[in-house]
Amino acid sequence: MSDILNIGICTVDVIARTIDDFPPPGGLRLFDDLTMTTGGNASNCSIALARMGVPCDIITKVGCDPLGDFVVNQLYKYNICADCVIRDENVHTPYTFVCVLSSGQRSFLHTLGTNGTLSFEDIDLGMVRRARFCLVTGTMLMPALDGEPTARLLSEVRRGGGITLLDTVYTDAVSRDGWHAKVYPALPVLDYFIPSYPEARILTGLDNPAEMARALQDQGCRNVIVKLDERGAFCRDSHGTEMIVPAYQVKRVVDTTGAGDSWCAGFLAGLSSGRDIAEAALLGNATAAHCIQASGASTGIPDIEQIREFQRQTPLRK
Repeated sequence: MSDILNIGICTVDVIARTIDDFPPPGGLRLFDDLTMTTGGNASNCSIALARMGVPCDIITKVGCDPLGDFVVNQLYKYNICADCVIRDENVHTPYTFVCVLSSGQRSFLHTLGTNGTLSFEDIDLGMVRRARFCLVTGTMLMPALDGEPTARLLSEVRRGGGITLLDTVYTDAVSRDGWHAKVYPALPVLDYFIPSYPEARILTGLDNPAEMARALQDQGCRNVIVKLDERGAFCRDSHGTEMIVPAYQVKRVVDTTGAGDSWCAGFLAGLSSGRDIAEAALLGNATAAHCIQASGASTGIPDIEQIREFQRQTPLRK
């Protein structure tokens, strides 16, 4: 078993680029190309880690269908331990149609499938208790696991002496109260909460990253990192130290699909190698910088030594 365990959602992503608008009923639009890959936070983060050369394990859930076979085969292709991937005969594998705009931003059409049925009872708690770092990722799209069940799961990680992390998925279809119900129960047993800026904003109702982080720590989380896209990341640690960790300059943004998951991979790689919160966030920024310069969630991720060389050679954004 590896030091890092990722638990959460997977999908099969069909990525279409470039799509800047949608046809009316009966209409037609052309786009450039179509690619099928694995997707979803847990799968993306795990494959990014594997491409970096950092071992990890994954717990996720797929159907007993060809798309589920595709997910499992892809995980094994990258030497990710998928022995604890759960198969469900009665529910289909999750599926996402990803529309990539000219700007590199993306929109999603998604069907929950087995992500909607992944539950606390599905999960091998022995594996959870053995993890040194455990990231639950995909919160807000796991209705059977979000909220109190996630808090129970993270408590099991801590029982085994592990470090807990949580990442969410932005959805504007849920009220602030709904966000609180799904996220706040986990914060008291959370070592690192790493939302994006829109996610932190909808949770707290605040606009300033420092105020967001303080509000989330008031709910019990030890360390908060707010991902700020091209601005980098805002970190507030358990001692109250605050810092902006800047992003790296990149020549061209091709596709932002999976950027947050790649950031998590870099951050986990940093923590697992003994880096502090700022150094780990900087490695997260560097990993995300590689992600956004290639099409697909993890296609552009090289091994970790190449990423560290990129850090030595590449200026930070001002």
